[in-house]
Amino acid sequence: MIEAAVLDSLPLLTTPLLTVYLNTNPTERDNRTLNPAYLAKLKTLAKSNGAWVPDEEKDMFQSQVSRVSQYLKEHPLRCRGIVIFAGEASWEFIPLQVSVEDEIHWGAPSLAQLMWLLDENKKYAVVVLGRKRTRFFLYTMGEVRELTSEEFKLEFSKKKEMGPVARRGVRLSRGVNRDVYEHHRSAVYERYYEQIAERIARWAEAEQLESIFLVGLSRMVRPLRKAIAPALADRVALIEEDLGKFSASWLLRHIQPHVIHHKRSREMAVVQELLQATGNAVLGVGEVLTQLQQGRVHHVVVRKGLDGILQRCSKCSWVDQSGDPVCPSCGGDRIRVELRDVLPELVRRYNVPVEIVSGESAEILRQSGGIGAFLREFERKEVSASAAG
Repeated sequence: MIEAAVLDSLPLLTTPLLTVYLNTNPTERDNRTLNPAYLAKLKTLAKSNGAWVPDEEKDMFQSQVSRVSQYLKEHPLRCRGIVIFAGEASWEFIPLQVSVEDEIHWGAPSLAQLMWLLDENKKYAVVVLGRKRTRFFLYTMGEVRELTSEEFKLEFSKKKEMGPVARRGVRLSRGVNRDVYEHHRSAVYERYYEQIAERIARWAEAEQLESIFLVGLSRMVRPLRKAIAPALADRVALIEEDLGKFSASWLLRHIQPHVIHHKRSREMAVVQELLQATGNAVLGVGEVLTQLQQGRVHHVVVRKGLDGILQRCSKCSWVDQSGDPVCPSCGGDRIRVELRDVLPELVRRYNVPVEIVSGESAEILRQSGGIGAFLREFERKEVSASAAG
């Protein structure tokens, strides 16, 4: 998983440097040979991109390409993709368990594809309830990591008043003592679920979790779901299986189909909501960019792979689709930029969450421009009031 400290450090790396994204998926036959296909791809990309490197930096460029190539030859890879930032004073190697598009850049760190991957692969909580303990996992970027676990102990403050407790080979009749025991046992479990629910709520806020998967027997995960705060209710999914004893790697393989299905269902729901939000949302690249840069956007929804050519002012940084070489706002010169490069930058600048959709929901959104945005609450009210008038 990508550590937050690493992400924060990337824009600060000394330039110029080489950024490399390579598909290294070991399940592809061409990547399992003595000369993996990704080495040939690196060579091809370096040759085509080298023509754009300033003459005074060509030796540095070739030196870093050779450095990356040598590293990949000496270190067999088992990950699906890699990102490398290599410079005279820099080296960051990031293995990924999600697919990447092959590309290299020279100059400033190229973070666009990495930001798209992070936006597409949200963080999910996986809470696995067992009979004796609850395990907490974080799932993101195709990986799952166990963070902690909590033991469960059925304790009583007044054992002697409870009477005998069931043991193997002993049958207890119903009675006052037994009823008290069952009542106390239910109360202990209820409090246990409340404590877990409180921890999940704090975790969801701190990590900005997209969804929470509760894994375990029905009689355990259903009461826990009821204990979770109503604000999180629509982000909770159940996997009603007893998986408490399995390793993190086995758990990953088992829950991935559930995560993908859940993600696709949520994507379809958000696209349908966007298209039906008359007066509360905007559609299309031009309108979304305008509202976003004016601080009116609450949430952006974009189909995976959307791109296009835009113009950005070198003075005030305003971005739009106009072909005018002069900025209409400040009169500054404008340069051509790609949507895939500037959109991650803009949504972070304005602190706006992004939903990247794939499959059927992406095709539906494509027919409406490939991108849309929900407006902030105050803007929704203004638009609705205007429409009503």
